[in-house]
Amino acid sequence: MKRFLIFTSLLLFINGYSVAQLTTPDSAGNIHPYWSPTGEEIAFASPINGNFDVYVIDLTTGEIQNMSHHPANDYYPSWAPSGKRLAYFSERERQHYYDLKYKDENHQEKNFPINSARDVDMPSWSPDSRNVVYHSSEDGDMEIYLRDYRGNHIRKLTDNEDTDVYPFFSSDGRHILFLTDRDGNLEIYKMRPDGRNQTRLTYSPHSYEVDPIWSPDDSKIAFASNRSENFDIYVMDADGSNTKQLTTNHHFDLGPQWSPDGKHLVFSSNRSGSFDIFTIRTDGTDLKQLTVHPGKDHYASWSPDGDEIVFSSDRSGKSEIYIMHKDGSNMRKLEINRYQ
Repeated sequence: MKRFLIFTSLLLFINGYSVAQLTTPDSAGNIHPYWSPTGEEIAFASPINGNFDVYVIDLTTGEIQNMSHHPANDYYPSWAPSGKRLAYFSERERQHYYDLKYKDENHQEKNFPINSARDVDMPSWSPDSRNVVYHSSEDGDMEIYLRDYRGNHIRKLTDNEDTDVYPFFSSDGRHILFLTDRDGNLEIYKMRPDGRNQTRLTYSPHSYEVDPIWSPDDSKIAFASNRSENFDIYVMDADGSNTKQLTTNHHFDLGPQWSPDGKHLVFSSNRSGSFDIFTIRTDGTDLKQLTVHPGKDHYASWSPDGDEIVFSSDRSGKSEIYIMHKDGSNMRKLEINRYQ
C-alpha cells in the first residue's frame, strides 16, 4: 500500500505557457519527472491511456497510479513538501497560450529550443504545503496567483499589463521568485507571498533571464541568461548582488537545478551538438558532461538525497524517463510502458 494520499479534490488545474509541442507524435512519451520528497516515488506525465495524465510510480515496487484521469492533457506534476498532495497543470481549463521567446544576437525573435527544467506551467508549493503559486491569463494577461490547495481562496499577487510568470517559493516561504517583462525584457524579481515588496534583482536591459531557482538555503539564486549573447548559467546572492557567470559557451545552457547540499548544479546544454546533461560546482569549477547521445536529454533534477539524477530523453525515439548516478554511471530507463 502506498504511503501517501493524493485526493482529486486537492489537484489544481492551472493555465500557462504553451506545451502544444509535447503532444506531437515524435515527442509523445513519458515526460516531466518529479521526485517525491522521500525519493521513493516519481510523478510524471504520460499518454499511457491516449492523452497525457499525471501518474506516480513507486520506485521499489514498480506500481503505477493514474492521478488525474481526464480526457484533457495534464502536465508538470509538482509534489507538496509534505509528499501527500500533487498539483499540476491541465489543458481542461486552458484559455490562452504563452510562448517563451527570446531575441538572438541578430535581434530575431526565436522560441527556446527546449523546455527548461522546473519551468513553464509547473506550480510551486509553499513549504507548509498549504498554498500553491502559479501564473494564469484568466484576466487577459499573465499574472501570478496564490491559491490554497482546497481551491477555496485565490489571491492575485501581480496586477499590471505586462507578463509576470514562473513564480517559485523560497524554502522558508518568505519570498517568491518570478520573471517579468515589465522593464522591456525578462528580468528576475522577488516578492513577499502576499504580493508586497516586488523587487527587481537583475538589470540586463538587452538580454533575457530565465530559469531562476533558489538555492536550498535561500541564500543564492541560479539562473540562465543570454547577457553574453548566448545562454549561460549564473549564480547571484538572494538580493541580486555578487553575480557570477559559471559557464561560457556559444550554445544554450539552461535549466539549472541545485543539488540538495547546494554545492553543485545540474543543467542541460547543447554544446556537444545535442542537449545533454552536465553538472558544475557552484563556484564554476568541475564541469562534467554526464550524458552523450544524439537525442535530447533535459529536464534534469536531483534525488532528495543528492545521489541520483532523473531526466527526460528522446534517445529511444520518444520521450522516456531515465535515472542515473550523480556521476552519470548506472543509467537506466524507468520501465513504464510495460504497465500499459
